[in-house]
Amino acid sequence: MRERLQAAGSVYLTSFQGLTVSEANELRGRLIEAGGSMQVVKNRLLMIAVKGTAYEPLTDQLSGPNAVTYCGEDMLAPLKVLAEFAADHGQPPVKAAVVEGNLLSVQQIERLSKVPAREQLMAEVVGAFAGPVNDLVYTLNAVVSGLVYTLQAIVDERGGAEAA
Repeated sequence: MRERLQAAGSVYLTSFQGLTVSEANELRGRLIEAGGSMQVVKNRLLMIAVKGTAYEPLTDQLSGPNAVTYCGEDMLAPLKVLAEFAADHGQPPVKAAVVEGNLLSVQQIERLSKVPAREQLMAEVVGAFAGPVNDLVYTLNAVVSGLVYTLQAIVDERGGAEAA
């Protein structure tokens, strides 16, 4: 368990009470798809594993049956899965989290779960940069088109005067 904690960039602690085996398996599958993994833990063993690590503040939240969600590179996707699953199944939200070495409050966890997904944020950034560039291209295209139409009108006018 200690190795998994050290390898994880972020860890979420959730209550496991009231979940059926099929619900727990469904949650595990969704977490794996999101780049995380979940482990049901004994509180006593987790206390030993987190001792002397950045995750030690989690010990204050260890009561009742708990599950630890380990996150890989993306810390938001597993949190979104946990928040969505909790809302859909009437489960309590994430009890505690240590994200990049910092203990988060329940309010911070809730706000973090509402942050748009990485792909959506990247799309918004690209859109913010692409919008003005596209406008510039259309403007320059309109200027060039106007020049071409004007030159063609002059050619047609001169060509029409020579024919008469």
